[in-house]
Amino acid sequence: MRALQITLFATTLSCTLPCLAVSGSWSDSQMGVTLQNRGVIATSSALNPPAHAPVNLTSSTTITTLSWSYTLMSPPPEGLQVKLCTASNHCVNIDGGNGQTRSFYGQSAQTSFRFMFYIAGKGVVYPPLRVLSNQVLVNYQ
Repeated sequence: MRALQITLFATTLSCTLPCLAVSGSWSDSQMGVTLQNRGVIATSSALNPPAHAPVNLTSSTTITTLSWSYTLMSPPPEGLQVKLCTASNHCVNIDGGNGQTRSFYGQSAQTSFRFMFYIAGKGVVYPPLRVLSNQVLVNYQ
């Protein structure tokens, strides 16, 4: 009986860290970009998990959902296209200034994201389109 107790205890100890599922969320926000010309892609700064975030404790955490938001100084111009992309260039078209997607489900929760803004056509955008801020909220397990 004592040997069984020791074996169960040892099994429990060896399973404690790897067997516990880490779940949570991280968010980041950055200042936006300015678009002055149509036909040119403007890419935001990287949005990353904070260095001290629990998501960085294990490489096995994966994304469940991602929420985004971006704020424009003025109404969106005709032809505005926005994508949200991972560091490995998996991009998703996003509609509107905020929303949620499961398109990144199963990918590493430690990845960084960038917004890509594009206004179709040619010529100058007047007044320039100012993106005041970009934000992502990544839920993971």
